[in-house]
Amino acid sequence: MLHSASPTIFVPPERLAETATCPNCSAKVGLWGGVIHLGHYHFDGEVREGLIWTCSDWCFLSWEHPAFMGKC
Repeated sequence: MLHSASPTIFVPPERLAETATCPNCSAKVGLWGGVIHLGHYHFDGEVREGLIWTCSDWCFLSWEHPAFMGKC
């Protein structure tokens, strides 16, 4: 799992002030306050992988596809 506590690696610094909505808990947080992971998600009937922004590590682990978290 790729994890970055430094979103500036993936997002231009001027965009970090923008507000985003966490896909897990729906919290509205500035991009600078979240974390980016390489995660898995369900899209059009198949599991895909990509960079996922969430407001916290906890939200990412709650949101990650169950097949990749030992829940299947």
